[in-house]
Amino acid sequence: MTFKRTLLAAAITGATFAAGSAHATNGYFSHGYGVKSMGMAGGGVAFANDNVMSIASNPASLTDVSNQAHVDISWFKPVRGYEYSTTSPMGTVSGSGDSDKESFFIPSLGFSYSLTDKDSIGIAVYGNGGMNTDFPADSGNYLGFPGVPASGPYGDGPAGVDLQQMFITPTYAHKFMDGKLNVGVSAVIARQKFKAKGLGNFNGTGPVAQAYPLPPFTVDPANMTNNGYDKAWGYGGKIGVTFKPNDMITLAASYQSKIDTDEFDKYSGLFAEGGDFDIPATWTVGLAANVIDDVTLTFDYQRINYSDVKAISNPSNEYLFMCMGGDTTKCLGGSDGAGFGWSDVDVFKLGVQWQASPKLQLRAGWNRGDNPISSEDALLNTIAPGVVENHYTAGFSYAFSKNHELHGAFMYAPEVEVNGSNPLLTQLSGGTTTQDLTIHMKQYEATVGYTYKF
Repeated sequence: MTFKRTLLAAAITGATFAAGSAHATNGYFSHGYGVKSMGMAGGGVAFANDNVMSIASNPASLTDVSNQAHVDISWFKPVRGYEYSTTSPMGTVSGSGDSDKESFFIPSLGFSYSLTDKDSIGIAVYGNGGMNTDFPADSGNYLGFPGVPASGPYGDGPAGVDLQQMFITPTYAHKFMDGKLNVGVSAVIARQKFKAKGLGNFNGTGPVAQAYPLPPFTVDPANMTNNGYDKAWGYGGKIGVTFKPNDMITLAASYQSKIDTDEFDKYSGLFAEGGDFDIPATWTVGLAANVIDDVTLTFDYQRINYSDVKAISNPSNEYLFMCMGGDTTKCLGGSDGAGFGWSDVDVFKLGVQWQASPKLQLRAGWNRGDNPISSEDALLNTIAPGVVENHYTAGFSYAFSKNHELHGAFMYAPEVEVNGSNPLLTQLSGGTTTQDLTIHMKQYEATVGYTYKF
């Protein structure tokens, strides 16, 4: 038991390292958890695939996982940018900007152990999601006010955000009906950290706001931007079930509650409800089918309820106009304040695995998720362009022995654009200036993993 306790302690300690995530795919949630699932487009709510990271999708899957310790590391490369064209009485000016930081390393790890032939425990530690952008000062300044020495996308120097989310999920699962029905529950412990910079023209301190002057768009100017990292903890739960009516089909469902987190006090003037940034609820249903010998198909449908969180789902431009009109509840940080305008997301995941030989498994998948950002909210989402839709994946596992396995996965998400405008600029110029704005993103990801079975 000493060795097993050491592995469990290592899994918990690894939470510190897993916190450094910036994983934006289905909105800002990861497209999948664990290298095996990631090779099948993030699917597997009904397919444990003998990997402890499957409890991130469905805690009931733990009953079908061997005793093991597992670790993954992903190299994630999102490519983000924007273009604009501003037309005013002085003529037309165009520009663009690209986020500097494009490479992130995201670890995850897990441990599982069977207490009896019916009862299993485990823990998974992983980056749930996040968003990171870092536009330099020489990015195009699309605020476009003549005669003001402004730089960066919002005219206040380098701009961007860094949102990181880590989940720790201790899990228990039990077999019923001789293993045909399995139920699992997880406690979800969430740790978030966040910072924002370069938004001074929204709180009245930036050069454009000072020159004209512009009113602050926030109820708390001192706690809106350039305050470094703030951290918050949150707690929730997850429940899952799998049902196997026969040897060919497995049906499954999983629900994760909304996670109530502490407020970001340093950004109480940015996020609605005084810095509240809870993590929205998700639910998933799916099936796995052994269609022929050595071939398994999976299909998952997932719903991410971004509308649970005002800071994410409330409109941006619409509410900022209401703030300008005197309704402080709609200002940034207000009780019903402006957000990023994200809608709920429906995600469809289709995956296949082929047992090519006793030691080699090959995988592929397709993940289709909604783009949560509309053209009306393109302006504020320059620093949070979670717009990708399709994800194409491939992966493999190779068993060197009964104790040691190596895994790999790759994901590509083609570029998606959202075309919008800057109505604030038009309003503040008295209608003399218009601006077209496009935000875009594409992604690459490569993951390697190792499993030790005991």
